[in-house]
Amino acid sequence: MAGITGWVDHGGELQRDAALVRRMTGALAARGPDGEALWAGQRAVLGHRRLAAEGQGLRRCATGAPGAAAVLVFDGELYDRAALRDAVIARGRRPDGDGDADLVLAAYLAWGPACVRELSGVFAFGLWDERTDELLLARDPVGIKPLYYYPTPRGVLFASEPKALLAHPAVDVTVDADGLREVLSFAGTPGHAVFRGMRKLLPGELLRVGREGRTADRYWRLEGRPHTDDLETTVERVRELLSASVARRLAVGGPEVSIMLSGGLDSSLITALALRETERRGGGRVQTLSVDFKEHSANARRSGTDDSTFAIELARELGTEHQDVQLDRAELLGGTARAAALQAYPDLPCPVGEMTTALHVFFRSVASATPVTVMGEWADTLFGAFLRLEDPEVVARRTLPWVASAQLHVRSGGVGSGLFAPDLLGLLDLPAYCEARFEEEVADMPVPPDGEGPPESARDRRMREISYLYLRGWMEMGLAQDDGLTSSHGLRFRAPFADPELMQYAYGIPWSMKNFDGRSKSLLREVASGLVPARILERPKNPFPSTPDTAHARALRDELTALLDDPAAPVLPLVDVQAAREAVADVEKLATGWQSRADVEMILQTDTWLRLYRPRLAL
Repeated sequence: MAGITGWVDHGGELQRDAALVRRMTGALAARGPDGEALWAGQRAVLGHRRLAAEGQGLRRCATGAPGAAAVLVFDGELYDRAALRDAVIARGRRPDGDGDADLVLAAYLAWGPACVRELSGVFAFGLWDERTDELLLARDPVGIKPLYYYPTPRGVLFASEPKALLAHPAVDVTVDADGLREVLSFAGTPGHAVFRGMRKLLPGELLRVGREGRTADRYWRLEGRPHTDDLETTVERVRELLSASVARRLAVGGPEVSIMLSGGLDSSLITALALRETERRGGGRVQTLSVDFKEHSANARRSGTDDSTFAIELARELGTEHQDVQLDRAELLGGTARAAALQAYPDLPCPVGEMTTALHVFFRSVASATPVTVMGEWADTLFGAFLRLEDPEVVARRTLPWVASAQLHVRSGGVGSGLFAPDLLGLLDLPAYCEARFEEEVADMPVPPDGEGPPESARDRRMREISYLYLRGWMEMGLAQDDGLTSSHGLRFRAPFADPELMQYAYGIPWSMKNFDGRSKSLLREVASGLVPARILERPKNPFPSTPDTAHARALRDELTALLDDPAAPVLPLVDVQAAREAVADVEKLATGWQSRADVEMILQTDTWLRLYRPRLAL
C-alpha cells in the first residue's frame, strides 16, 4: 500500500514546479505515513508515499541510452516474484534491487509496455521513460489498486486518489450533472471519477501518454468462454483455483498476516485453506480476528446469529490464534467520524454512508492489531449471492441490478436520495441514468461464441448479465471502498476471491450450476464441504451490523436539524427541507429504519463533501 502521484507536461519545464507535485503527494500521507520521495525531470515529476514495511516504491534505473533513465512510482505487491525475476534475467535484464518496484522496472526494460501482461499481483504504477518522453499508467487486472488521472492540454496528472489531483491548481474542481448523478445513483460506472475532466483507469487498463497524445489498451478483461466442465469437475477446479490464490497471498512475505473471520462461509473457507497451506509449508501460526459492535453482537447472540460466537468457536476448532474486537457504536456518532470516512472512501459521499463509517471504524481496529489482513470479500459477487434475486421483478428490470433492488424495496429514486429536492431529482432523472449505464455495460458484455459449449437457457443468459454487472460496477465501488478505508489506516488487505483466474472461471459457470440445489452459493458450499464444519455450510448469511440504536438516531436528528437551521449550509439548496424535518421527527422510527437513516446520512455526507472539497456544481 502506497500513494503515487505525477505530472507530465510535454511542453513544460517542470523542475521549477516540482513543489506542486510535492503538494499532491502530501495529500496522500495516510496511504504512506513512513516516507516521501520525489523525482523531478524536465517533462515529468513523480511522487511517492510509502509504508516502511514495503520498501522504496520510487525507483530510477538506467535504460542504456545516454543520459536517459526510466523512473517508476509503484503501489501494490507482486506475487510469484522469484518466477518473474528469473524470466527478466533470462531476457538479459537484472533488477537493480529486490523490491517490487525494481522488478517492475526490469520487466519494463525487458518487455516494454507489454510487461503488464507478465505481472502477477495487485498494483497501480506510473512509469516515465526519458528515451521516448512517454508515461505509462497501469492498473492490475481486477482493479484492487486505484489510479486516477486528469488530462491537460500538454500531458496528464495522475494520483492514487482524487484528493491528490484536486491539490493541483490546473484541476477544475467542478461537478456537472453526470457527476452528481453518479454520486446520488450508486451506479458505479467504471472509469467515472465524478469530478469533471477526471477519469479513473479501468481494471486491467494500460494508458500511454506521449508527445502525440494518449492511447489506452485493455490488456486484461473477462472473456466469454463456454463452460464445459460438469459439476464435480467445476467444484474441484474452483477449490484448486481458490487454494492457489490463498497460497499466493500468504507467500508474499513481509509482516505477519491475519485473517478477518466472521464465522460465515466465505471467511471460514479462506481460513481453512490458509491453515492447509501453512501446514504444507511446514507449519506456523495462523492469526484470525473478528470485529463487531457490542450492541449488535449482544442482540445477535440472543437470536443465535452472532458472528463473534461463530468465529470464536471456529477458531478454537481449527486451532488459530484468535482475537475478538468489540466496538462501541458511539464511535460512529458526529461529523468527525463521517468526514474521515468520506475522505477515505475516497473523496465522495456514499449512499450507504452509515456502513462506510462503520467499516472505517472497523479497519482502524484491525490496523491496530495487524499490518496486513486477508478477507473473504467478493465471494458473493463471484458465486451469486446478489441483492434480492428472490424477487423476479428485480431480476427482470432492465437497469443495474443493485439499483433495481433499491428502487423496488427502498424507493423509486434508490438508496439515499429520498431527501433531495424534487426539482433536482427531476433534473437528474436517476432512473434513466442507471438504465443508460445498464445498456452500455450489457452491450459490451463478453459471451461465448455461437455454437461453442452447451446451449444457454434464457435464465442463465439473464443471470450472466447480472453477474457481469456486479463484477463491473458493484465490484469497482466495493474495491474503492476496501482500498480507501484500509489505506487510510495504513492497513493492507488481500482478497483471495478477487483473483483474475478465479474470476474468469467463475464468470463462465452457468447460474444453474452456481445454485444447483436452489440455495444461494450452493456451488461454493460444495467447494467448502469437508474443509469447514457443516454448521458453517448451513449458516444463513448474517447482514452487516446495523443495530437499531436510539442514541445514534437522536444524534442524526440533532445534526440534520442544525444543518436545516443553518442558512449557510452548502447542501441546503439541494434539500427537500420539509421532507427532511419529517424524516427525523420520530426518533424511534428513525432508529429502526435503515432506509431513512441512509437518506439522512446522505444529506449530512453531501454537506460535509461540499464544505471540504468546495466543488462548483454545474447543473
